[in-house]
Amino acid sequence: MIDEIEKNIKFLNDEVISDDDYIWKYLDLHKFLSLIISHSFHLTRLDKFEDKREGIFPFHLLYQIHKKELDHHPMFDNIRSFMTVDTLGSEMNKIQDELNKIQRFNFASCWVIGSKQTESAAMWNLYSDPKSLAIRIKYSDFKNNILQNGYKTTGIEKELICSPVKYLNFQDKNNISEYTNNLLDSVFLKDISFKHENEFRIIAREKERDIPAIYYKPNISRSYIENLHNSTYNYPGTKVELENFEKYKFEIVHHPKSTDWTKKIY
Repeated sequence: MIDEIEKNIKFLNDEVISDDDYIWKYLDLHKFLSLIISHSFHLTRLDKFEDKREGIFPFHLLYQIHKKELDHHPMFDNIRSFMTVDTLGSEMNKIQDELNKIQRFNFASCWVIGSKQTESAAMWNLYSDPKSLAIRIKYSDFKNNILQNGYKTTGIEKELICSPVKYLNFQDKNNISEYTNNLLDSVFLKDISFKHENEFRIIAREKERDIPAIYYKPNISRSYIENLHNSTYNYPGTKVELENFEKYKFEIVHHPKSTDWTKKIY
C-alpha cells in the first residue's frame, strides 16, 4: 500500500555542493529497470551494510577507544597473563543497543557527488558487469524537484533526510572530539577510509518503536509466521517513489565496457 504524498524532507550541510555538481547512482540492470518502471529507488537498512559502524556517534567512538586503551593498560599486565580483561562492559552494551536502534530505523540510498563528466572507477568496479550503468542528475534539479513534488513510500511513515557524508578518522581522538558537541546526524558520518566514495545519502527514517517478538501458534507453521513477522517488522529495505518522475532530468551513462547493442536498448 502506498501512503499519501509526503513532503517531510530535510537537506543538511549541502553548502559544500556547488551549483554545477551532479549526483550519480551506479546501478545494475535490475535496479535500473525497477527505477524506470516504478519511479522508485531502493533504500537499504543500515544494519545490512558491510560497515558495522553505520550510524555510530562520535562519543560512541571515543568510548570504544577509551575501552581499548583501558583494556591494554599496564595495571592489568599480571591479570592479563591468565585471563582476558574486559572493561566498560555496561557502557559497551548501552552503545550497542543505541547503535542497533539507529541502524534498525534508518534506510539509506547512496549516491556519488561529482561533476557532470566525472565517473568513478571505484563504483564501476563494484558493478563490473558491462550491462550495468549509472544515472546522473544535477544536484540542484534533484533537490528542487523533490522539495516541490514530494514522494510516496510504503508502510510506516518516513522522514527523508538528504546530506553529503562527512568523513572522520575514527582512530583519531582529536578528530572525533571536534564533532562531539557540534554534532552532525550520525547516519552521515563515515570513517575516512571511505572518503574516495564522495558519498551523498538519502535517508528514510522511521520513528523508533518497539518491535514485538515472534508469537508462534501451534496450528500454524513456524516458517509462515516468521515470514509474516519479517515482512511486517524486519524488512531489510524500503522504497521511495518520486512524484512527477518525468520532471527529473536523469541522464544515463553507460558502463565503459558496454556494447553497442546494450546502448541501443537503453
